Amino acid sequence: MKHLERIGPALLLFFSIVVSVIFAYTATQRTLTGLESMIWQIFAFGAGLAGSFIFGRQSAREAATEVIKPYARSAFRRLIFLYLTLRRAAIAVELAQHSESQENYQVILARLEEIIAAQLMTADDALEDWNDIVPEDVEELKQKLQSEDTMEDRK
Repeated sequence: MKHLERIGPALLLFFSIVVSVIFAYTATQRTLTGLESMIWQIFAFGAGLAGSFIFGRQSAREAATEVIKPYARSAFRRLIFLYLTLRRAAIAVELAQHSESQENYQVILARLEEIIAAQLMTADDALEDWNDIVPEDVEELKQKLQSEDTMEDRK
């Protein structure tokens, strides 16, 4: 698909070069009228401008993707870690529900506390990663979390 996206702009740029060559050749063979000269130049300029614009837009999109990719990888790794720890938490909850021993129950609660602490640290690290990309959104989230903590403390 990417290969096909490059063909259109390349054809436009090639067309602008061909038009310019034909224009130069025709101008050497005979004197062109003002209208002919203007039409040739408009074709060459339009095709070149369109091809350059499309190439530029594609290049900017690819550059933006390359800039964001390290952050996306980091966020994805954290997502996987959060998923795995949530899975472990779910297993621990399942064990706690089926446990009849108070001692096992306390061990499972301690394990859940460790899992939740690890998830919170991972979430904090992920917020710092996103702070490099969207600091306003991260600040808004931190304020929202802070206000929720304040509301919880009042209860």
